[in-house]
Amino acid sequence: MYDIKIKKRVIRFINSQLNSNNIMSKIYILKDFRSNKRLGLDIERVIGKNKDLYRLRVGDIRFIFEVLENIIIVKTADYRGSVYK
Repeated sequence: MYDIKIKKRVIRFINSQLNSNNIMSKIYILKDFRSNKRLGLDIERVIGKNKDLYRLRVGDIRFIFEVLENIIIVKTADYRGSVYK
């Protein structure tokens, strides 16, 4: 089980969305990331140098998060297309 840390700018972005409660609930499902259970989330590894970066898709919004030993850090959030820049 992982601890979830969310950057302040990501929290501000989530709070500006109409379905912020739904988004937060999906982020907190990540506590069971890498367990043998299926989480029911759209998660993919981000291609690049850092192999610990993943992306979570919630509708048109993408979240980039990093998995460390026992912590998940949600680093960025934005609409698709602009989150990768």
